[in-house]
Amino acid sequence: MKKKILFPVVLLLTVFVGIFAVEYSKKVASLVDLGDFLKKNSVNEFTYKKFVEGSIDGMLSTLDPHSTFLNEEAYRRMTEEQRGKFYGVGMIISQRNGKITVIAPIANTPAAKAGIRSGDIIYAINGEPTEGMNVNDAVSKLRGKKGTKVVITIKRPGYKKLLTFTIMRAEIPERTVEYAFMVNKDTGYILVKSFGEKTGKEVYDALKKLQKQGMKKLILDLRNNPGGLLSSAVIVSDLFLPKGDLVVYIKGRTKEERSDYYARNNFGFENIPLVVLINRGSASGSEIVAGSIQDNDRGLIVGKTSWGKGLVQTVFEIEKKMALALTTAKYYTPSGRCIQRDYKTSFGDYFNPQLQTEEEKNENKPVFKTTKLKRTVYGGGGITPDYTVDSGKLSDFLVKLRFRDSAFFRFAVEYTNKHKDIKKSFVADDSVLDDFKSFLKKNGIDFTEKDIKDNLKLIKVLIEQEVLNIKFGLAEGTKRFLEVDKQFQKALELFPEAEALYKKAQKTKKK
Repeated sequence: MKKKILFPVVLLLTVFVGIFAVEYSKKVASLVDLGDFLKKNSVNEFTYKKFVEGSIDGMLSTLDPHSTFLNEEAYRRMTEEQRGKFYGVGMIISQRNGKITVIAPIANTPAAKAGIRSGDIIYAINGEPTEGMNVNDAVSKLRGKKGTKVVITIKRPGYKKLLTFTIMRAEIPERTVEYAFMVNKDTGYILVKSFGEKTGKEVYDALKKLQKQGMKKLILDLRNNPGGLLSSAVIVSDLFLPKGDLVVYIKGRTKEERSDYYARNNFGFENIPLVVLINRGSASGSEIVAGSIQDNDRGLIVGKTSWGKGLVQTVFEIEKKMALALTTAKYYTPSGRCIQRDYKTSFGDYFNPQLQTEEEKNENKPVFKTTKLKRTVYGGGGITPDYTVDSGKLSDFLVKLRFRDSAFFRFAVEYTNKHKDIKKSFVADDSVLDDFKSFLKKNGIDFTEKDIKDNLKLIKVLIEQEVLNIKFGLAEGTKRFLEVDKQFQKALELFPEAEALYKKAQKTKKK
């Protein structure tokens, strides 16, 4: 009986596979023919590698916005970021005034030891001019195998001749905790820029360091943090949540495919008053942390509605040098909400969201309740802050000075070269402001006295920030800018409420 049934089934499958193989071969042949046609007729440069990779990306885009193909360069970069190390020279670079410029050498790295300075313009790398080169290309050329050398040609402000540095590449730690410092006698500040393999330990070490310095309350800054490893986001949440609290759970294609992640330890930071900063750039792992803090009534969330990425990607390696990041599950915050923002209407709108006004209207969002105090929270479009605070907008004049002309940075480089006795208490007084206006005139940057007067407070702070960045490192400059950061200043005001919240939640749990 079984044999009689089996034969037709096998025959049917064979026929089906054969038909499928023929159809598949036709599609592949069409793709190859298209590639040949484009190579012969396209006005743009054509390579089969880009054609194939683009085809894969196009196919994956039919699934969701976060399933992506990682070519060799992208996969290498992602792996380096997650592992928290790479081989290079050790400096932060950016495009300033159209030039690849050193923002700051990283302490105790080959670049710092060689004498690279903030403001140095990278003129060439291994003899190749950087004119027209973007930052990613420059980074790729500066990085390489451990122990190999790279020749960097520098154009330094105040020097007529080009300077040449031959630097041996070494292992450079890629820290995900950007800053960790005290902002006053009892308030700590930690900025986490992404979630890699070492983020949990980095945050723990930062907390211990700040605790020794007198920290009794904390602002955790997750603004513009795009996420990273789910496991690291869980560990960071665990640092603040009491043992046993649910951090997040994920669901696959079926109801049976569910995994719950709980706080597994009491690290000693469960009772610190906590405020978390988020904005539109906070996504994925940042939203897991913010959601777990909010849903467990552990602290307050301040800023703007986060990105809204509730999809989990699993990375599948292909030939060891390439990979596929495929969405395999959705994650849910402890209250049961999925915060994934709608992407089906338009991928363009999804990746380039307009004003957040619509995102922050909660009347159309699904309503959930926090786990202990039953406060109302919302799903379906990011983490909505407990306190929505606009970061403020720069005037057109300041945007021009800061981003188009890089005026504050370039002035700070020139100023610090002339003044060697700058202290951390540096302020942009009238004398400094006069120097700044002279700098603008000398460099052909148009302004009026009204422009200066209307933006005086921010102009002074931005000058101070850049001077302190160059003289003492980026953390010192950041401290100064936080003084005018509206979201940060609101967070400082909310600690009494944040403390009352978690104390009330603790009592509720005990009942």
